[in-house]
Amino acid sequence: MKLKLLTFIIFSAISITNFAQDSIVKPANKQTIFANIFTGAYYNFNTIKPNAGFELSTALLGYKFENSKNISFTLIYDVTRTTNGINVYDSSDTKLSVLYFEGSKYTAFLKMAEIKWKFAKNFSLSAGELLNEQYLTVQDKYWAHRYVMVTMQELYKMANPADFGMRIEYRNPQKLAFSVGANNGNGPFRYQDAESVIEYTSNLEIFYVKNLLIKTFIALTPATIEAENNLKTAFSGFISYKINKYNIGFEYSNTKNPEFINKIYSGTSAFILYQLTPKYELFGRYDYVDNSPVASYENIFVGGIQFTPESNLFLSVNYRYWEKSEIQQLYFNLGAKF
Repeated sequence: MKLKLLTFIIFSAISITNFAQDSIVKPANKQTIFANIFTGAYYNFNTIKPNAGFELSTALLGYKFENSKNISFTLIYDVTRTTNGINVYDSSDTKLSVLYFEGSKYTAFLKMAEIKWKFAKNFSLSAGELLNEQYLTVQDKYWAHRYVMVTMQELYKMANPADFGMRIEYRNPQKLAFSVGANNGNGPFRYQDAESVIEYTSNLEIFYVKNLLIKTFIALTPATIEAENNLKTAFSGFISYKINKYNIGFEYSNTKNPEFINKIYSGTSAFILYQLTPKYELFGRYDYVDNSPVASYENIFVGGIQFTPESNLFLSVNYRYWEKSEIQQLYFNLGAKF
């Protein structure tokens, strides 16, 4: 009897000790699955065909893992158009006709695969496939209407949405964030080029003043052997200010020697958001593109109203005018985030 009692006490003590260790030592893991679906319908007032239809601009699925030891990783798969139009020019800069197979407009691709380690207070190291800080990590969030239309730099292919590389960031939540990085410079669809050219980036965000954000981004890519002295440089600036029910933003982008060719891509964008009620919002946006990979010149006007019946559901009726081609469109957009 005494032996049984002693055995019971020993096993109870071991169980309690293991439970205590599990409760105290093991970090609390957090796992999140998220998804975005952006769809809608449109009507063209012009004679352009098709003059009406439905579309799906985004179908995105992501997963994020975090633990209390300052380690996280994020995976995002996006379903979108991965093949863009191919433009070929002769020596006099005249556009030539090209036949090519475009491929599916809805292809699933890996958009983000980031390992992030907070190795010291306010400092973190990120590696893998990282989202581009030139426009996607900040401007997209402040515009907050991606389900209606992506930001100017993404719309006109001013930069890749993501790339393979590494980044070190310092972030003080009350003052600023600063990062430096290096990546392949070839985007999410290709690995390193044959000449092993590396793109070096630097991003600065200042939010010391309440409701005011100032952001600058610089990227430098040394010239290839064939390009001789055509150093590729990219600069973008963004400023946003929130006051009362208004949110105002302005963005500028300039890229010199894109693809190591003697050209300049540049554009500006401005938006204003006004919160009518907790569920209704008015918005307007204007884009001016001087030159880009997909258009040599363009003025775009967008205006509409947003209705948010639930926190993760957005509906919008909006009007769009493309000045160069004189296209007028009426859109009904729906966006869901889970």
